[in-house]
Amino acid sequence: MELTQQELHRLAAEVDELHHDGMRTFREETAEVHLDAARARRRAVAGTAAVGAMLATPFLVGGIAHATTPKSMTDDMAIAGFAQSVELAAVEVYKMAAPLLSATTKPVAELFMTHHQQHADAFGAVAGTSRATGPNQKLVTALGPTLAGLKDETGALEFAFTLEGQAAYTYAGALTVLQDPAYAKATSSILPIEAQHQVVLGLALGKSLADVFPTGAFESAALGDGTDPKAGLDPAKFS
Repeated sequence: MELTQQELHRLAAEVDELHHDGMRTFREETAEVHLDAARARRRAVAGTAAVGAMLATPFLVGGIAHATTPKSMTDDMAIAGFAQSVELAAVEVYKMAAPLLSATTKPVAELFMTHHQQHADAFGAVAGTSRATGPNQKLVTALGPTLAGLKDETGALEFAFTLEGQAAYTYAGALTVLQDPAYAKATSSILPIEAQHQVVLGLALGKSLADVFPTGAFESAALGDGTDPKAGLDPAKFS
């Protein structure tokens, strides 16, 4: 299925609308995360006050609040930080591939790159102490040889197509291990945006519908080392 420039940009605009809806949902869902953290801090302050007002210094309150944060929230923060690092890596990858793109596809890639940056910002806002300090360097390094070997627009789009799928599969895998419902709901608002990125890129490449929906139900999603185009990115390999 070949797309005209008009059709490609129309599909990209539809994904952009989905992205903005997803970001609004993400903010709504993660507001609950912030509320839970605030409640944990208030409980910590109240407990400290019951022991003695002398202990309620800003330093001690901060330490106690962190100590009383539920473990599941800490684990989910780590997953959010990993997702942030993957999104930042995607931004870098798009930047490196951009010179190979034509005037038709480059605006779409730039739009998707903006989505990845905003996804990174969203995940970073709820990652707490697990917030990423930059792109996932292990992932960028792993992708480097493939990026260096890209020669034309088709190769660049194929590369982006695979990466978008791996990002979607990564979040599908995350949904099976996230413990806080708010984190799971927020992640599920970003997953379909990554999947739609892959669909648009696949159609731009002339792929069939079977090719752009290769793995079926997300329950079967697997994680790997980045070499399998039908598997997500395993945090154990890139952390």
